[in-house]
Amino acid sequence: MAVDGPTLAAVSGAYEGLLIDVGGVLTKDIFPSFDAYLAREGLDGPSFRELYFDTPAVQQLLHRLEVGELHHTEAQGPLAEMLGVPAERADGVFPGLYQELGFVPDMTDAVEALRRSGVRTGMLSNSWWFPMYDRPFYARAFDVQIVSGLVGLRKPERAMFEKGLQELGIAPERVFFVDDFEENLMPAAELGLAAVHFTGIDAFRRALAGLGIALPVPDKERSIP
Repeated sequence: MAVDGPTLAAVSGAYEGLLIDVGGVLTKDIFPSFDAYLAREGLDGPSFRELYFDTPAVQQLLHRLEVGELHHTEAQGPLAEMLGVPAERADGVFPGLYQELGFVPDMTDAVEALRRSGVRTGMLSNSWWFPMYDRPFYARAFDVQIVSGLVGLRKPERAMFEKGLQELGIAPERVFFVDDFEENLMPAAELGLAAVHFTGIDAFRRALAGLGIALPVPDKERSIP
């Protein structure tokens, strides 16, 4: 089942597990942060979104990175060249791209509240830069962390979702999945998960309400991600 679109108060007994994307769901949209880096480097060409979706060489390089064929230290030189960043600054590409990528507090609060309420939580993330997962939030919020470059799989591969379900240890019909990329929803739905298309916090709340899920109220004092 796929729900187009992802409230805060007990969780429907029908769902015991959550699998959720990171970039663009728990964090802000990745592309403005990436474009800010290009601007700091004085590059006034296409946006990073355009480069990613319209340049096969960029997409192929990053897909290899996502499945662990390359480490980011191996990918940064070729990516710098494709972006037009001078070779002597290549080691700053990934830190620079992620520099302005912040969390969405309403979403991080929601995941932590779900975990405290007894829902098993897992992230399914296509990874480009492992250090982003070092922030304390991830250990605090998740029972399971499936990072593509560490498992040799990437969304939308069916095996990525199967890995997440295996690690959660919960039947798919009792798990809901949240992602902002529509191409990742169908494999989840085919496995029996309730697949929620994330388009923003308000739509997220409405979609979960449609599934009968009301999120626990988060702590009044917000944790530092």
